[in-house]
Amino acid sequence: MRKVLFPCLLCLCMVGIVRTQAQKPAQFSRSAREDEIITVVLDKTNYFPGDTVRLMIKRGDSTLTTSVTPLVVMGGMEFAPAGHDSHIAVIPNSIAPGSYRILVNIAEINGRQTIRETERSLEVEERQVVEQISKFVSFTPLDGGSELQTAVTLDREQIRALQVVFSRDSIGYQMGPQFVSIKTSVHLRDGTVMQSFERRVVTFRSYGGQEKDRAMFIQYRTAYGPYAAISAAELQRVLLPFDSLPPWSIIKVRVEPDYTIRIGAYDRSNSVTQYFRVRGPAIEVGFSLGIPKVLYDTRAVDTVNYGNTSAMVRFYSVGLESGNRFPVSLGMGTFGVDSPIDVGVGRGGFAVSMFLDVVELMRSFDIEFMRNINAGMELTSFFSIGKRARLLINAQMSLAI
Repeated sequence: MRKVLFPCLLCLCMVGIVRTQAQKPAQFSRSAREDEIITVVLDKTNYFPGDTVRLMIKRGDSTLTTSVTPLVVMGGMEFAPAGHDSHIAVIPNSIAPGSYRILVNIAEINGRQTIRETERSLEVEERQVVEQISKFVSFTPLDGGSELQTAVTLDREQIRALQVVFSRDSIGYQMGPQFVSIKTSVHLRDGTVMQSFERRVVTFRSYGGQEKDRAMFIQYRTAYGPYAAISAAELQRVLLPFDSLPPWSIIKVRVEPDYTIRIGAYDRSNSVTQYFRVRGPAIEVGFSLGIPKVLYDTRAVDTVNYGNTSAMVRFYSVGLESGNRFPVSLGMGTFGVDSPIDVGVGRGGFAVSMFLDVVELMRSFDIEFMRNINAGMELTSFFSIGKRARLLINAQMSLAI
C-alpha cells in the first residue's frame, strides 16, 4: 500500500509546484529601497499604439516616501492618477514598436526626488492590418486607365518616368507596415505577353522623423528576407523599369498586398490595376496575304482569269491617343494571282488599293475579333499583264503579318 501511495503523493506535489509556478504574477516588478519594496503591475502583457495602459503601484510601509509616480521613456506619454495607487496613460499612435522601460519617481518629505528603474517594461507591438491599396497608392506622371479599353497613352519619356507612389500619410495610424506586390506585364497588340516582372516592397506611415523612419525601415528589411534589395527611397515611390517596349504595346500594372507575407484569405478586390499604352508612330507599315473576290470590273469584256491570292504592303494611319488603326488603308502589291509571285499574261497583275477594313472598324468600337484577321471591301486600281488597266470592287479577307 505504501508503495502505491508514495508515487501518488509525489505526483500531487509536482502538480502543486507546477500550478504554483504557473500562477506566479509574471507582470510584477520591484524597485528596492532600504525600507520599502515598490511593485509595478500592468493590466496587460503587450500593447498596441493607441491603447490605454492601466498601471498599479503596490508599496510597502515607509516613513520617507510621500508619493510614487510611474514614468515611461516614451515621447508624448504621461501617466495620470486614476484612483488609489492606480495610473492610466494612452500610448501615442506615432510610437514605434519596441520595449520601453518603466521608471518610478519617488518624492520624499524633504522635497528630494529620486528616479529609479524597475524590472518592468512596456511592450508595444506593431499593428499589422492590411490597408486599402486604393487609399495610399497612385501613379506618376499620370494615372492610367482602369480597363484595357481606357488605357492612357504615354510617350517614351513619360514611360521612363513611370512610378508607383505611396501616400504614406494616408495609411491609418494603427495599420502598421504595408507589404506590397507590384506586378507589371507588357502585352503586344495581339494580347501576347512580351515581358512580366514583380517588385515586392514595404511602406508604412511615417513615425515622425527621418531617423526613426530609417530605423524602422532597416528593421522591416532585416526581418523579411525578400525585401533585402529595396532602398529607403522606395518607401515613397517605386520606379518601373522596362527592357524594351514595342510601339503601341500595353503596360498593365497591378498593385496588391503581398500575400506571401500577409498569410490569410486572398482579397482580390483590395488592389489597384492601371493600363498604359506606349505611343508609337502615326503611320505603320504592314504586309497582308488576302483572298479577294471580284464583285465588279469596269472592263468586264476584257476578261482576266483572277486568281485567289493577293499579297500587298499596306500603310496604316494610327490614332495618336487611341493607338487604333484607321479602318481605311492603302495597299500596293500583286493581285488576282494563284501565288504571290505567280504573275503572267492574263492571270493577275499589280494593284494599288484602298481597303475598308470592317474588322478594324469593329475594334474601334471595342468589339474584339480575331487578331491579325482583316475583312472588308476593296477599291482596286488593277494593272494586269497583257490586258488593259481597270478598276475593281472586291470583297477580301486577309491575314496581316
